[in-house]
Amino acid sequence: MVKRWLGSGKLIVRTPWPFGMKVHRIDLAIKDFMVRWERNSVLLTVEIERSIQYVTAADAVMAWTDRVVYQKDHPHPPALIRGQPLQAAANTLYFLVQDQKGTAVLEHGIGLSFSGWKRQPPVPVTAPREDSLLIRGLQLVAAGSCLHTETLAWSPCQPEDQPVTAVLTGGKFILAPTGIHFRGELQLASVKGECRQEPLSVLLPREGPADGVLVGEAKLQDLIAVAPGKALLPVKLDWRLFQEKTLPVLLAPGGQGESFLLWRLWHRETRIWSGQTEVKLPEKAKMITEVTVAAVQSRVVKAKKGLFCLGQITLDLYYVDNAGREKGHRVRLPWKDWLAAVAGGEARVAAGEQKYQIGVIRVKGEQIRLLNGEDLTLFLQLEYELTAGTRQKAVLVVPDPTVPTATILAEKIITEDAFEYYVEIPVPRPADFRESHRLWWQDGEVEGETGDGGVFLQARPTLIWQYRNTEHKLKAVDFHPVLAWFQLVPPVHQGDRVYVRLETVRLHMQAKGGENWGIQLLLHGRLTVTREELRAVALGGCREKGERLWRPAQKRTVLKWEEKLPCSVRQIITAHFFLGEFRRVKTEELLLLEGEVRGEITYLGKDGVSRYYRVRKELWANLPPEYNVVPVLIPVLSGWNCYPLTEWNWEKGGVWCEITVDLLAFTAVQINGKEVK
Repeated sequence: MVKRWLGSGKLIVRTPWPFGMKVHRIDLAIKDFMVRWERNSVLLTVEIERSIQYVTAADAVMAWTDRVVYQKDHPHPPALIRGQPLQAAANTLYFLVQDQKGTAVLEHGIGLSFSGWKRQPPVPVTAPREDSLLIRGLQLVAAGSCLHTETLAWSPCQPEDQPVTAVLTGGKFILAPTGIHFRGELQLASVKGECRQEPLSVLLPREGPADGVLVGEAKLQDLIAVAPGKALLPVKLDWRLFQEKTLPVLLAPGGQGESFLLWRLWHRETRIWSGQTEVKLPEKAKMITEVTVAAVQSRVVKAKKGLFCLGQITLDLYYVDNAGREKGHRVRLPWKDWLAAVAGGEARVAAGEQKYQIGVIRVKGEQIRLLNGEDLTLFLQLEYELTAGTRQKAVLVVPDPTVPTATILAEKIITEDAFEYYVEIPVPRPADFRESHRLWWQDGEVEGETGDGGVFLQARPTLIWQYRNTEHKLKAVDFHPVLAWFQLVPPVHQGDRVYVRLETVRLHMQAKGGENWGIQLLLHGRLTVTREELRAVALGGCREKGERLWRPAQKRTVLKWEEKLPCSVRQIITAHFFLGEFRRVKTEELLLLEGEVRGEITYLGKDGVSRYYRVRKELWANLPPEYNVVPVLIPVLSGWNCYPLTEWNWEKGGVWCEITVDLLAFTAVQINGKEVK
């Protein structure tokens, strides 16, 4: 969702004015509006034409015109969409004629307003009731089952007997803009030893949330041969679609009932990381035609005094080499953002296991400059949402028809059990050993994996033994044993989830006969085994607002043209482009996007003189039919390039301009049924 961004500015103009002339009215018209997007601000330049009507001493109405310029660098909020066309309007705040030491001055106050679109910040959730818990979990959006029949053409398939077996491998459910897409591979085999592999692809038209989580299962039915060389293979597809949401769920009074582990939400914020990086192309290039984001990886690393949010951005660079061929080059660039502290983090440690999650909202890669055809400078910007919480035990109330409910994928607690593990670890006696001084444990984390009837536990600690040598100096040796054992827990089945934590560790160094010693190690801990279950819960407050909706596929338009300049060009010094106003035009057969691209070029002519040139170019682009129903369509200038063309004998040389425009589709924020402007 998006809502309107509004900016404002003021301009006071003082103009010498003849005595006795009465100002009747002042009309304002914007003749030129230029936008320059900087790193953390936007530079706005507005050229305003004033038409001043005044009354002379002879009661004659006259008009006088001039032009004034407003220019200011406006800081913009992080949510403001960069590269979009902005609108400007001017109005008169006041005007008065002042007598200053024998001269008259017309003082005119002008107010300016600027508007654009910004992404809606996270809407706070209504405060939950005292007997509810604010959680972040997967809510069931839709579920379904489909029986698909695949037709197979293969000579071993015969009606009289069915010596063909089919196995489905690599099955995967994908949520696409067109619907739910299942992809897998069929492996066919006959009793004669013939084998064959062929892809299986099934598309189920279905709308869903853009950030949905899709899970499913595919099962093959019996293969039926209906004709020589032809068979039918039924495939049953069961799927469920979830969306991660914030929900206040009611708790059972007195804590009586089935227990669940829920992710309790206690902190969430939207952050923006930006950086500049240098990329070396594999060969010299004439120009960069396109920079696209192929993938983004992200994770959170906990430190003692904060968090590291880091990952990798994969970019696809498309360029034209010196031979005029278009090529592609993939680069992987790291990103890292340090968060010194998370609000309330220390107070939440005792509540349970801490959990952090990164959700990437938007990634942008933009070309800044290309030097020597090989050294490319890129500007990267990543907007992400950091969510923090703790895993907490809760007993949920049984929902009734009088309260709103939701179906979530909860973790039902199967069992909670304490465990104890004892082991003796033999260690060699150091050659310079005199006496033992100290023994301690580091990195005592334990991992668990469920199996039928119990849990496989494994620990990889670091044991440090400090002793005093024959020279009365303290020395230390460390050991890295791998401890693994099977803990019997009868109600546990393979596929369940287990959470393990250590509570106490006891160490003792035992002297043995000869040159060997032994470390006696005793571990005490607890494990919690859960099983995923669809659960209807009663809500104790309002649901989260501002959910992302299903959007059409992003469209990208590349506009290329030759711009004729008044003088021959030796070198481009600076080039800057921005978007003017855009609108959708609907005809009987087409849906078009009409707009204007503007720019500023500073170049060095062949006569050695530096010149300035303004660019204005109309833009027309075809739109897919689904864009006709999109409430808000925002074009964004994501990149440009400009370089001199070869000058011919019969024609002055110009410059070649290329711009890339991305179309972003949104819905507008509504309050009480009215769109927020």
